[in-house]
Amino acid sequence: MDYDTFKLIHSELIMSVQYIEQDLKLIYSILKNGAFYDNYSGVENFPLGKLLKSLHEMDQELGYSKIKEKDYDLLNQIREIRNYWCHQCYIDFHYIEDPQEHDKAFQKVAGRLHEDELRVYELQQKIEKLRKNVEKKHRHKKRIQ
Repeated sequence: MDYDTFKLIHSELIMSVQYIEQDLKLIYSILKNGAFYDNYSGVENFPLGKLLKSLHEMDQELGYSKIKEKDYDLLNQIREIRNYWCHQCYIDFHYIEDPQEHDKAFQKVAGRLHEDELRVYELQQKIEKLRKNVEKKHRHKKRIQ
């Protein structure tokens, strides 16, 4: 993988993580008893871990189970994935001065990027589809714009 492709895929990975987090907030706000806007205000600034815990508890209480346990596992990993790609990935190769070692380290990080991007993108598509289905089913709650 070349550096320009890396930057593009990296950006798309971060985009997918942001979409997942926002879609989960919307799903939670729609499904939770009460007014959508009040529910959204309550979770708008939740860290991802707290949001996932709240959503999982509500999911189990409602018996909704549209998010599979393996997906919850990956959702929990999203925090670590996001942190790595936002705070560490470039550091893992940027400061290596030897060109061969730099390229070797870059290719290793690029391989990890490819793997994470595929997993996250697939999950993002599932969560987005779920959000759209939840919105259709619960139209009586106004969606935040």
